[in-house]
Amino acid sequence: MKIWVSKNSEVSIVDQLVEQISLGIASHDLKVAEKLPSTRELARRFGIHQNTAIAAYRRLAETGLVEFKKGSGVYVAVAKRPHAASHGLGSIVDRFVSESAAAGYSLADMIEHLRSRVDANPRKFLLVESDVELRKILLAEIEAATNATIEGISLEDFSASLADSEAHVTAFTQRRKIRKLCAPGKCIALRPNSVPASLSRHSRPSDHDLIAIVSDWDKFRKMAKLFLIAASIDPDTIVIRTPRFSDWKSGLDHASLIICDSLTAKHFPDEDRVRIFPLISDDSLTELRSAILSLPRI
Repeated sequence: MKIWVSKNSEVSIVDQLVEQISLGIASHDLKVAEKLPSTRELARRFGIHQNTAIAAYRRLAETGLVEFKKGSGVYVAVAKRPHAASHGLGSIVDRFVSESAAAGYSLADMIEHLRSRVDANPRKFLLVESDVELRKILLAEIEAATNATIEGISLEDFSASLADSEAHVTAFTQRRKIRKLCAPGKCIALRPNSVPASLSRHSRPSDHDLIAIVSDWDKFRKMAKLFLIAASIDPDTIVIRTPRFSDWKSGLDHASLIICDSLTAKHFPDEDRVRIFPLISDDSLTELRSAILSLPRI
């Protein structure tokens, strides 16, 4: 995976490294157990202080994305699975049974209630994502790719009963939390699109072209700007617009390129200047289409 660093940016070099490596791991551009460049190599490659590279790797290690191996280097970490004893479906059922019995319900009552809940909730897909703006974008991409209606829900509203009776989809940002609540085979973790692969599909703008980044999702705007700056695009040629504001189209007529998410692209039908950056990888959408086709008709 190629990493870019721009020293002429308001985004710190540590943040640039952390964001790019994080997305590289999430999109599988960087594989599990893959060795990363050493801090000395990063320092030499980009002309930065070695402590800057160390700080970036330490932050990534704190989130569990990379691990230090003494005498060997820094590697992409292997995801740790939750212990079934404390987080699995069995423990959820045990708590349900014990709490129901303590409240005076018989086993027959519990079975009847569970059966009625399953019958009332036919199997369907849920997109579990707490960030409202991100959820809207993901729903738009999934519906466009599958022609299926997917219901969105926040992590906070996602309950153990839903986890037991519904197949669901989750963005990679919350997949670990969701997997703790779900039975095996019920969770499809969406992987993000590869930023380097997406950028390679488009020609590079000239040095003086005005580039607009348009999205209602705050992190999309920040991410797009970070990668443009890291790819040595002059920050002064980048303008940011948020569609939920009334004057968001101001100045866009002068932009040679408009970078936006899949949902925002609907504001620009048949617009040659628009470059859409899908958030979900093609592999994840293919897996999702197959899963939807396997669902029983209701």
